[in-house]
Amino acid sequence: MKTELRKIFESAESDDRGLSAREIAVVINSIPAEERMARTEILAAVNGADGSDSPETRRAIAETLKHMELRTLDAREDRARFDRETEVRSLVAAHSAILTPGSADSSSTEEWRSLVPSLSEYRAISGGVASEGGYTVPTEISGKYIDALKAKSTFLRGLPEGSVIPFTSATFSVPQLVSSTGADYVAEGQTIPEGQMVWGEVKFTAKKIGEVQWASVEVLEDSAVDQRRVIADNLLRDASLKFDADAFTGAAGNPIRGVLSQGVSTTLGAGKVTVTYDDLADAVARIEATNGTPSVVWASVDMAAALRKEKAAGSGVYQGGSPTDAPASTAWGLPILPSAFLPAKTVIVADASRVVVGVRRNATVRISEDARFDKDQVGFKLTMRMAGVSVAEATSVQIVKAAAS
Repeated sequence: MKTELRKIFESAESDDRGLSAREIAVVINSIPAEERMARTEILAAVNGADGSDSPETRRAIAETLKHMELRTLDAREDRARFDRETEVRSLVAAHSAILTPGSADSSSTEEWRSLVPSLSEYRAISGGVASEGGYTVPTEISGKYIDALKAKSTFLRGLPEGSVIPFTSATFSVPQLVSSTGADYVAEGQTIPEGQMVWGEVKFTAKKIGEVQWASVEVLEDSAVDQRRVIADNLLRDASLKFDADAFTGAAGNPIRGVLSQGVSTTLGAGKVTVTYDDLADAVARIEATNGTPSVVWASVDMAAALRKEKAAGSGVYQGGSPTDAPASTAWGLPILPSAFLPAKTVIVADASRVVVGVRRNATVRISEDARFDKDQVGFKLTMRMAGVSVAEATSVQIVKAAAS
């Protein structure tokens, strides 16, 4: 294309004539898309004070074409260099598991530092098992970790969303209707008796649960797993377990009072060493008798196992279903949630809508690199503020305990 344009200008210059309108149009419209930026320069020269047929105009246009050609050559060289670098990077990446390409604006030195053996490889040189390939073979570490104890709060899982109430002050007050009386039969023309409602409250003070974990910068940098996430998850697990412990068994003097100290307890007769589905049915009926709606079953580990293994009398058939099926996790539609914090031989059947938990501040993990700045350690801190467990009426929480023997 540039060759054809140059012929037009050389022809016009050789016979000392100006460019025609058609030739100017050819010059303008024949410029490739990547060279459109030169159009302004050509138009400026043609429409300048000297006119389109002057030697000055022809020289200006010739210079523009020259610069366009040089820019095109530079662009081709840049593209070729970029393609070569991309090809080299892909070849190295295919043969090196430790390659970490540098960013687009990194220097060549920064970009190829990843080819240098890592610290873990240097460590592997000084130790190893000959039968596994010699002293220079590094040990492979899984990129995942196993935490069999990681779990959400079993207590909170059993509560509906409306029973977990955020609050914004230092204390948490739960209004409680203690009693309501006065309804009676009324004869025609007689005065309707006045009713009386007695209100009270259950007040809690927000209590903080907290934990700090420290990790060296070297551990965070060198670990094969995401240690920051591991530490944060572990802090959350510890906090949920601490809350569960008191939410179930906390006495009146504990920071968080538990449901065991607020419900109605029934101990089975001698010889009934396990809680059965029949006992759960009795507890459900006791809650329904006070207009409650049973919604959850919390069971100690031994009683949860006993319920799964319970068999129909004289048939040998499991009540919870065949052993080849999924383990039974419900009783008449109520979820059965095992908890290691419940005492042995204990099952709780509850109307969870009548159980209230106050949350002053949700569990939060914060990270600081300043507290142990001189030791190059990073601190991970979890804090949460809870305000106890309140049971609206004792009958909404039925505690069933199996006989000791």
